[in-house]
Amino acid sequence: MAKKNKKMIEPEVDIRQKFDNVKVLVQSHRAKEAIAYIYLVYNDIITLKFKKPRLAYQTIREYAITCVNELDQKPESVYPFIKKIEDIIYGGIEPTSKEINFTVQLFSTLYNEVTGKSLPAMSF
Repeated sequence: MAKKNKKMIEPEVDIRQKFDNVKVLVQSHRAKEAIAYIYLVYNDIITLKFKKPRLAYQTIREYAITCVNELDQKPESVYPFIKKIEDIIYGGIEPTSKEINFTVQLFSTLYNEVTGKSLPAMSF
């Protein structure tokens, strides 16, 4: 029996579902958790695409450096996103809708660079 030439389908993150979750977090006044969740979505995408999960001992910043150095991600896209995530998570204040939308915009650039797809339009 001849082998069938099957095209491998890469698993992908259900981005619409993930951002529905972000929207629920924002609507329930849990904006910091929404920002942290956006970072986790980024982490999921990198893990699926490159098989390079964040290690338990790595900080968010260390993982970003790994993504730039080992996965050839653009530092001008990764570092501003990570800085915004850190500022909001560790900054001690609740992010405004403007900050949430800016974080989504930064994520959108990364999402496009990693997957080649555009993030569906949304605002919070």
